Amino acid sequence: MAGTVLPLCLLLAAALRGGLPEAPGPAARTGPVLQRLRMLEEQFRRFQEVTLSHLQSIARNYNISYNIDRRFQVLAEQAEAADAARAVLGAELARLAAAGRRLHRRVKRLEGTVGGLTPRHHLLTRPEAGAEPHSPWDTVRSQHEPRGPVPPSTASPRPLKVRQRLWEEGHRLLVETGTIGMPTEDTEPLRDAQAVTAALSATATGPQEQLGTACDVGPVLLFPGASASNAAVLRPGLRAGLWALSLCTWVLTPAPRLGTVLYYASEDGDSKLAVHGQDRDPGSARFVIGDTAFRELPVTPLLDGKWHHLCLIWSSGRGQYRFYVDRRLLAAGSGFQQGYEIPAGGSLVLGQPQGHVRAGFSPTGAFVGRLAGLALWNRALMPGEVASMATGQGLPCRPLLTLANASLQGEVQGVACTCLEHCP
Repeated sequence: MAGTVLPLCLLLAAALRGGLPEAPGPAARTGPVLQRLRMLEEQFRRFQEVTLSHLQSIARNYNISYNIDRRFQVLAEQAEAADAARAVLGAELARLAAAGRRLHRRVKRLEGTVGGLTPRHHLLTRPEAGAEPHSPWDTVRSQHEPRGPVPPSTASPRPLKVRQRLWEEGHRLLVETGTIGMPTEDTEPLRDAQAVTAALSATATGPQEQLGTACDVGPVLLFPGASASNAAVLRPGLRAGLWALSLCTWVLTPAPRLGTVLYYASEDGDSKLAVHGQDRDPGSARFVIGDTAFRELPVTPLLDGKWHHLCLIWSSGRGQYRFYVDRRLLAAGSGFQQGYEIPAGGSLVLGQPQGHVRAGFSPTGAFVGRLAGLALWNRALMPGEVASMATGQGLPCRPLLTLANASLQGEVQGVACTCLEHCP
């Protein structure tokens, strides 16, 4: 019995061993854990890359912010230095203004003293022929005293004004005479009132000063009649805007009014610069800047059918303008289009008004006569330069445009004349 039970137990154990599943080994248990660890390692590496990228971006932003703060600090320091320099400059200008007022009072006292002297001891008497001038006053007086008898209309009760200026080559004495002083860029602005122009234009009715013969002034343009086709276009025109200008020319007109000497229109059709006469008042002309603003100028001395030299000068800084005829100041003022810039790119025409750069001309307002030695500068000429041109001593240097830049249209002719008095 015991011998049969033992084999049966062995068979039963074998059957049970074959029926039950085997337990997983160590290799089977470690597979999913390694994959999980690899996934975690990959995620951690990506997290490191993202974190490093963010840290680098933060560092760059910090550098930019630091540079901006430093630049703001530098700008603040420069602004403080500019304020200090402005304060010093203001104090210096105030000191110079006070010194100028003291000098003006001294000159007034000196003029009163000179006026009280007898002719025998007068310091400003003209030296005799062949004698040397005794002082700079004698030299200036001999240069500026009119030749021949002085007409009553040119006598001025106002005292002589003396100004001294430091030039690069030394000291030069400038004397201004006439019914009113000639304003320069460094003087106090004139009051732009009708009384100023009226006082100056009153001298235009008196005898005109005889100037020397004007020779070598270049070509002469002949405008034979009031025609819509007669014009001269200055090319290439204005390539840059103007903050100051000087327009000078010799003019002869037999017409009862001046007509249009110069007309500058912009692309939008506005007259940015013009000098033209008027039908309703033949003795007056308009100096236009900026389409709507203008000043009336006395032009009666130009309407006698003879050659005359005129100069118009304007500067934007104080709006000062001056009008000379035969080197005599006939109108002046300030506050005229102050701070304005004449724009570039328009059409610059002589002898004709124009309403648009592409529009045609009209005989109404056309110039009839002759123009010679016309030139345009982008600065305000000095009175001495105007006098040099009026006495036939040539043009100041570096004009922007002259009649050599003129393109003639219609029946306008260019005539070569050695001297203006011999022109046909």
